[in-house]
Amino acid sequence: MTLTLLEAPSDGFTLAPLDALRDQLAGEPACQISDPALCDYLAQATALVQSMLGRPVLAGLYRQTLRIGDGERRLSLPLSVTPVISVSSVTQDGFTLDPGPEGWESGALSGLLYPSLLQGAWWWPGCYRVTFRGGWIVPGMKDADGNALASTVPADIRTATLSTARALFHTAQRGDPLLRSESEQGVGASSWTTHDVASGGLPPEAAAILARYDSAGLS
Repeated sequence: MTLTLLEAPSDGFTLAPLDALRDQLAGEPACQISDPALCDYLAQATALVQSMLGRPVLAGLYRQTLRIGDGERRLSLPLSVTPVISVSSVTQDGFTLDPGPEGWESGALSGLLYPSLLQGAWWWPGCYRVTFRGGWIVPGMKDADGNALASTVPADIRTATLSTARALFHTAQRGDPLLRSESEQGVGASSWTTHDVASGGLPPEAAAILARYDSAGLS
C-alpha cells in the first residue's frame, strides 16, 4: 500500500485555533505572548499529534494504491486517511471503474470503501488506485467558493493539541523542561505540564488522549 498526497492544505492550518491558545495563556505576561510565536507552537503541536497518530490528519487530496492478490477477494478497501470526505475516482489495473449513479459508498469514520453495484459484492484481484479527500477539516479551511467550512476536529484532539502547544510555550519561557511550577511572593503561583520525550514530545494528558485513538482505531 502506498499513500500519496496530491493536494496539501495551505500552510498555517493547525488542529486548534489561535484564539483558543491565546485564551488559555491569558494569565501570562503580555510581553511573552505574540501571535507569530503562538502560531509556531500550534504548528509544532499539530505536527507532534500527527506523528503520534501515525497518519496525515489535515484534510487534503490523496491517492492510495492497494493490491489484492490472485485468489483473494475483499468486501472493502481500507483508506488510510479518515474521515473520508469524498471519493473522486477508483481505477483497477489502470482502468477507471464506474461508481454508478449513486457514487462510491464509503464509511466516513472507518475509511472502508465498498464496491459499486456494477462491480458486485467484492473487490477482485488487481491493483487499485483510489483518489479521495480525507482528513479533519480544521478552523480556517474554505470550500471552492471561499465559504468557511465547519471544523470536524474532535474536541479531545483539539484539547490534546492545545495542551501540547501550551507545554511548548511554558518550556520556552521557563527554559527548564523539567520545571512544573513556580511561585513569586506578591505575584502568585503558576503550574503547567511539560512535554515528555518518552511520549513523543507530548504532555501526559495529550499522550493519554492519543493512546485512546490508537487502541480504539482512528475515526
